[in-house]
Order: sequence, then C-alpha cells, then structure tokens
Amino acid sequence: MKRSSRAVADVGVEFSLFNTGDSRIDARVSKVVRRLCRRPDQSFPRVMKTEREAEGLYRLLANPRVNYRGLVASHAEKTVERMAPGSTVRVVHDTTELKFSGESERAGLSRRSSTSTEQVFFAHVALALSCDEVARPLGVVGMKCWARTGPARSSRKLSGPQLAKLSDKESNRWGELVEEVEERIDDRAHAIHLMDREGDSYPLLCAMVERARRFVVRMARDRVVFAEDPETGAEDTIHLSEALLALRHRVSREVPLSRRAKTAMPRLSKTHPPRDARAATLAVSAGRVTLKRPRFYTDELPDSLTLNVVYAQEVDVPPGQDPVAWVLITTEPVSTAAEVEAVVDHYRHRWVIEEFFKALKTGCSFEERQLESFATLTKALALFLPIAWQMLLLRAVSRATPNAAATTVLTETQIDVLRHYQPDKMPRGATAFHALMAVAGLGGHLKRNGLPGWKTLSYGMQELAALTEAWEAGARSAAKRARNTIND
Repeated sequence: MKRSSRAVADVGVEFSLFNTGDSRIDARVSKVVRRLCRRPDQSFPRVMKTEREAEGLYRLLANPRVNYRGLVASHAEKTVERMAPGSTVRVVHDTTELKFSGESERAGLSRRSSTSTEQVFFAHVALALSCDEVARPLGVVGMKCWARTGPARSSRKLSGPQLAKLSDKESNRWGELVEEVEERIDDRAHAIHLMDREGDSYPLLCAMVERARRFVVRMARDRVVFAEDPETGAEDTIHLSEALLALRHRVSREVPLSRRAKTAMPRLSKTHPPRDARAATLAVSAGRVTLKRPRFYTDELPDSLTLNVVYAQEVDVPPGQDPVAWVLITTEPVSTAAEVEAVVDHYRHRWVIEEFFKALKTGCSFEERQLESFATLTKALALFLPIAWQMLLLRAVSRATPNAAATTVLTETQIDVLRHYQPDKMPRGATAFHALMAVAGLGGHLKRNGLPGWKTLSYGMQELAALTEAWEAGARSAAKRARNTIND
C-alpha cells in the first residue's frame, strides 16, 4: 500500500517504540489502539470485538509494566520524527482538567470541590505545531498528569515567602516539561515554547533564559519593572502597565477570534469571559523591559530579567464585548514590524491546544470512561493522544489551507475509500477541505449544517477506519487469489 509521507493512517505505529521488554504486551498496545481508533467515542466493551479482547484491554491497563509515561514517550518520539530536520517548531503548553462523574471512589483522583461528586485529575500537555501559517499539528511531545490528593494549600496557611520556597508546587511542571521536550527534540529542530497566563512565573522565565530556551509567554501580572527617571536619569521602578504606554507602535494587525462559551467556573469566567466570534483589529507595540525580581524570592534568582515585550490591544471594539489585550514577554526579536508580527502569530496559534483538548474530551469521549483509578485513566489517556491528534490534524489543515492536497491529511488508500463511498464529496484532485467534508459525511454530517463538530468528525473517522480496514483486507485477499491462480 502506498502511503503519503505526511499522513498517518495506522495510529498503532505511534506506539511502535513502546518497550516493556515483553513483545506480547508491546504488540497488544498497538492492537488495542487500532481498535480504539475505529470507535473512539464508544465504551471499551463496545469497541472490543469480543469479551476476550475487552478483558485483554483491561489487563493491559492494569499491568504495572505499562505506564502512561512510556506510552507518551513512544508517541512523542514519532512526533519528533515528523519535524523537518533543522526546522523551527511551535510547542504549545497548557493544562486541562479531566473530570468524571459517579459516586464510586476512583483511586488516586480528587474531588472537584468539597460539595461535588465529580472526581478529577489534570494533564499538562506539550503539543507541537509547524511554525507557519498552517500551524500543522505534529503530535504531543510531552505530558505530565497529577491529582490534588494532598491537603489544600489554602488549609496550610502559608505566607508568600513560604509558598515561593515550596519544592512541590504544581507550577514546577511548566519548566520540567520544557526541559523534557528540549531533551527529546535535541538537535532535530528548534522549539519556541508558547504559554498562556499560567506560564507567567518569574522562576520559570529565569530558568528558560538561563538555558537559552525560546519562548512567548502571555503575562498575567502587572509586574514591577526598572525604568529611568526622565528628570534625574536615576533608575526607578514602575509597573509594567505604565511601561507599556511608552512602547513604540509597530504595526496594526487583524486577527480572527473564536467564539468562547460561558463557563460555570467563576475564576475562569473572569479571565476568559464569553465572547462572539469576530475579526479583531490589534494595535501592536513592542520594546524591551527589565523585570524586577518579586520580593518573595531570594537571591537564588537574578534580581532582574531583561526581555522583549509585545503589547497587542484591540481597537474599535464591538459594543458589549471586552477588548482583547495581550502582553507577551518573549526571547524573540522585535526590532522590525515583521518580527513583531511573528510574535503575535506565534501566540495566536496557542488556541490549537484548546481544540486538541476538545478532540480528547468530545471526539474521544474521554471523560465518560468508567476506569476506576488514576493509573488506568492516565494510561488510557496516553492511548487516545494520537487518535485525538489525527482528528485535529484533519480539521486544522483543512481549515487553514483548504486547497492543499488531500494527501496532506489522508493516505492514498483512505482517499480511495472516500472516493468510493463519498463520490460527490471527493472529486479528482481532491483538497484537504474535500477530505474533511467527506469524512464528516461518513459521520452523518449535512453540508447545510456548516463545518462539522468533533462528534460528527469522530463518527466519520470511525467509519473511515472500519472501511479502510475492510478495503485493505479485500486487497490482500485479491492479491492472494491472484498468486494462487498463477501457481496453479
């Protein structure tokens, strides 16, 4: 079978590097994920063909020789292989909460709140994207999972200096994953790490600068910065918000903003208020600032940190909408308008990881899994990573470059299958957008309903996987009959 060099049909290949030392266990991982790919939104018993296969899946998830870190590492190494040698890639970091309903206690998970029956754990993910306008998803390059099973920090009544000295802070995961990703990528490519407000940590920024890591981080705090007194010339301190007003305007830029639904969590609704989809015009300025070390930290950290800053503020805001305002701290150059625009573009593609989380939660129905422990849930999550990535790849490329060849997202065999079962949607010379709509058509999508959602796309990918498997089995059978005829 001829395969595109860029598309991936067999997600089982993503775990070909997984190694427990037992070839039977390793082979079962690939077999299981191939089954999951066929019906990623269905329960495990319904996905497996037989009761024996279902028991095999549960034994695999319970096996102590199988751990989520090893599964993630295999997919991550395959992700690195998809990076063009010597290229620059964007690595988006973010955390998502995975919540599960039900009264029964799940070992190793925590309650969402003292009054909630939902149990949760968290996954901190690093997703690699190509460094161009397409921002082609390449796969996951790292993941850390944890649950808040210890006493709440608020119950410890710790002061600011005490909190700063804690060695087990959740925020440490950001720097740890940056280094894990850098070690994994090695000299294959050059990474630019992208982080939202949660990445605004002085120790993290210092560590990345010390190790010469490239990054774009959205600031969450109005930090204290050093400035020169215009009258005396003496060094003074002001807040970052004041320093931003003095930055030189560099460029105006129009960017699309996606719709954001209202959330039930008060903290998130404040930082991420609901909004309608719109095109926003941003006035962008840039310059250089020197951050002062926060008073809670000791002189183990440098007393100042000088970095570039890009300030993007929305103008002509529609009535009733909150203006977009991004303060981006970065190691990337900002001397020219093109360089400033590049920083904005890097951060603008951070949203792709939000879509990846939707693919996991909606397309793969991960939060509906009935597994009973942190250990089994994290292993299952690792198995779903390349399945969600495949769905994200198809949708992202078809939207960013709808006229790209269909072979950029599907294999030749998958395209042949779609031409047979969705002939009206797959003309000769089919594009990535044709491929998206044809796959969605297999899932029951109607063109008049607009672009397909994650559920519909998931159904379509399931059907395509099943049809492709049957197609390839038929081709093998035909080839065998032909060989037997020749031998006779």
